[in-house]
Amino acid sequence: MANLENGRTRKLAIEHLESREVLSAAGLVDVGAQPEGGLSDKIVYLHGGHGFTADNLEDGSWTFQRGLLLDMIEDLGNQDQMTFLADYLFRAGATVVPLRPIGHQSNEVVLDNDDVEVTFTGDWNNSSASIYFGDPGDVPYRYASTSATETATAEYRPNIPESGFYPVYAWTRAGSDRATDQLYRVHHTGGATEVTINHRRVGNGTIYLGTYYFEAGTEGYVEISNQSGDSGSVVIADMIRFGNGVGDIDRGGGVSGRDREDEAGLYWVKWHVDHSQGISDSEYRTSSSDRTATVSLSPRYAEYMNREADGSLSDRLFVSFHSNAGGGRGVLGLHNTSSGGNTPNQYFLADTLGQQVNDDMVAQNGQFEHNWHNRGSNVTYQASFNYGEINNSVIQNEFDATIVETAFHDSSLDTDLMLDPKVRDAIARATYQGIVDYFNNVDGGTTPNIDLPGAPTDVGVETTGAGSVAVRWEPPAANSYNGGTPTGYRIYTSTDGYGFDGGRYVAGGATSELAIDGLDPNVAYFFKVVAVNAGGESAGSQVLAAIPNDAAGDVLIVAGFNRLDRTQNPTQSALGGIVERVRPRQSNSFDYTAQVAEAIEASGQQLRVDSVANQLIVDGTVQLSDYSAVIWILGEESSVDDTFNATEQTLVAQYLADGGSLFVTGAEIGWDLDNLNNGRSFYNNSLHADYVADDANTYNVTGTAGSIFAGMSFSFDDGSQFYDVNYPDVISPTGGATQVLSYSGGTGGGAGIQYDGGPGGSKVLMFGFPFETITSAAVRAEIMDRALTFLVDSPINPGDFNNDGEVNLADYVVWRNHLGAADESGIANHGDGQNGVDMADYQLWKDNFGNTYPVAVAAVSSPTTTAAQPANGEATVSSSSLAAGADTSPASDASTDSTMAATQSPSRLQRLADRVQRASSGTPTAMSSPRSDSAGLLLLWRQVQQRERTAPSHLAMLDQAFADQGETPDEVRGWSRLTEFE
Repeated sequence: MANLENGRTRKLAIEHLESREVLSAAGLVDVGAQPEGGLSDKIVYLHGGHGFTADNLEDGSWTFQRGLLLDMIEDLGNQDQMTFLADYLFRAGATVVPLRPIGHQSNEVVLDNDDVEVTFTGDWNNSSASIYFGDPGDVPYRYASTSATETATAEYRPNIPESGFYPVYAWTRAGSDRATDQLYRVHHTGGATEVTINHRRVGNGTIYLGTYYFEAGTEGYVEISNQSGDSGSVVIADMIRFGNGVGDIDRGGGVSGRDREDEAGLYWVKWHVDHSQGISDSEYRTSSSDRTATVSLSPRYAEYMNREADGSLSDRLFVSFHSNAGGGRGVLGLHNTSSGGNTPNQYFLADTLGQQVNDDMVAQNGQFEHNWHNRGSNVTYQASFNYGEINNSVIQNEFDATIVETAFHDSSLDTDLMLDPKVRDAIARATYQGIVDYFNNVDGGTTPNIDLPGAPTDVGVETTGAGSVAVRWEPPAANSYNGGTPTGYRIYTSTDGYGFDGGRYVAGGATSELAIDGLDPNVAYFFKVVAVNAGGESAGSQVLAAIPNDAAGDVLIVAGFNRLDRTQNPTQSALGGIVERVRPRQSNSFDYTAQVAEAIEASGQQLRVDSVANQLIVDGTVQLSDYSAVIWILGEESSVDDTFNATEQTLVAQYLADGGSLFVTGAEIGWDLDNLNNGRSFYNNSLHADYVADDANTYNVTGTAGSIFAGMSFSFDDGSQFYDVNYPDVISPTGGATQVLSYSGGTGGGAGIQYDGGPGGSKVLMFGFPFETITSAAVRAEIMDRALTFLVDSPINPGDFNNDGEVNLADYVVWRNHLGAADESGIANHGDGQNGVDMADYQLWKDNFGNTYPVAVAAVSSPTTTAAQPANGEATVSSSSLAAGADTSPASDASTDSTMAATQSPSRLQRLADRVQRASSGTPTAMSSPRSDSAGLLLLWRQVQQRERTAPSHLAMLDQAFADQGETPDEVRGWSRLTEFE
């Protein structure tokens, strides 16, 4: 059943420079685990009400159960809200059982135990059970006896169709002989994460194993291991699902055409039951009408999955999210007390969750767009009938259940709040905290009444030596709504910014720094910090980056994109209009240092790279003056959050006045600073730009002819990969700056400017769109290479004039061809950066002869490199003409192959050098054979001697270069005879 891939374009697809294999770099912690916390050993059945539903008793057409109102459809908002809560529950250690898909992933791969993509090691047995996932006649599932050490594994290796974040689920039959800690090991780009499930208590449906980043292809997989602390039991290998997919159930009017997470939970359950054996439809529905069946679907199937024979009611819980209507505001917890359909502690559960949400949200008034409506103690509601979704006649006292009506979607104020990702997160956090209170009460205090902490803030990463960094952070506030006091921290590391390793734990709630050694100094690493206590693990901090080498050049990345509000929400078409979805990863995922640092790494520039949250610049913790160049990423930061506040403007202006180099990108910088006059003088005089318009009405950019980006054409994101840059600034240069990028299509106009203050002066590059949203990794690398070559004063890849990653003879030829040129473009901008191509660049070549560097990614849509015409009028000479003995005298008016690409020279020279070496076979043994670079130099020495007698300075240069290779004068004279055949 592998590769149920759909042809639909996935909304979120993060494009990468290259595939990174698991643990491809030093310094990662191989294996991590789901966090342990107060909800470990607890099961939470989770649902988001309503959803896209078919009219199966009529024409089979599909529609939502609730209407489009104020840019919101309740059916979709409920799924968004349950996704937020699933994350909190997972980080608190809970087993999460969703009755509707979690998150957003339109791709899916489903692997059954007898698919060819599933392989087994050790002793496994075939089951003959009647209930299993799979087709009739399949091997139902396989099982292995538990062991204190791992002796058997089942490996589910999917062919992931597209790189991205995938929720992972397991389908396993519950039973009395199951291990209480069946081990699932999810292998993703950061390593492996272990999750254990007690299948004595839950099974026969999808159980959430977490969401992880996978590269396209077959590198990622899930293992089921027989390693267990529960001896005498068995582990089960049946089905593993990656992703949610697109609906493919036809109820008479065709398929829905929407992602499964948009559909009612009925179809998620139905799909898995239809692909299983031995499960009656009556386990999840009694009505023939799909619309009616959706009401009690979730508690019915939760009751079926729940194995009540093991454990008790106090081990499990059911929560569903809805939003309200009918004129009102605020949160309500629903119960069936008056009509007799209540579960044993239903009122207490409804009141506890409702009160927690109300009080926590009110405590945060002033932090959101509108204040939360305070309902006081009036936070529960019961109708004159039993709510079918929490009716005990279905649940049969197996667990408590409630519906949380988060707010009123017919109130414009409440709807604005529910469309804010920060509010959805706060509601989920409060709901989680209420669940902790509930379990602490009903299980007699077994559950610690400790809330997991808030996320650390103000993170910075500094290189402290080759392969070493210091990660620093600010501990989170502990209060009634943000979370409990941390007792320690875990620092996670990644080599792609998306898949993180097992993490390093450091004890102490006041701890704010960890030194990490053993990293590869030439690799970009990414770090996030979480706070830890007995309640569980906080959300991750902003992701920061470092390339921990000891290069002379150093770059600071400032992460200044902190905005996250409803105006950034991704949208969908529905019910004849546009509906907003609350999916923060598509608005601001706070990990955009990944695109920046990977571009620096891929560019081949040898630089030390640190990164910090912008607050560390504001408070003076980090000094801009400590860095050769600063890359400041602002994304869609705008006027409410300040692109540059007054303090930042002062600090950046001073840095530039002192000769600093700044690369700043963002879509709202001009709008905020110039148009709204929140820093017009700074924008005009320090950044050397004028604001022209708020929206270029295009996503396409072209390099300006003659600029450092000449010949480049590329696009930035429309929401398909990172986030929608729907209002890119149109800007123009001022105060001596020049335009380097233009918008293609739309209104046209300037997309980027460059300012060069000359020797000792400042350098500025600014884009009117965010760098991180450029859709091609190769283009990002090329732009970064050109930007850093301009910005960083110290030579980059010095002496590698043909940009092939090695300083050798071929680079001399490139230098010779471009000697006297007014700029260094002909020598790949790898000279000393001053006075064009001159003798100082030759000295740089000599000093670095034999060095190797990472080779930059080939430019995309870049012009063909050609040799430049020297400023002094001397004809350029190609390497092929020099090697062939052409007249290279400066007095000659010959200009042989003057437009030959510089990167074509090494092959001809190498062939000639090889011929010199082959000619040495009959020479006296007393004379050592020169290395290939020396042989090539020798050949050039003879040619220059014969052909350039009017330019003795070149002979001297080559003599010295040859001597630098360790050859004696006698060897020079002896080997020179071997070039006579030329």
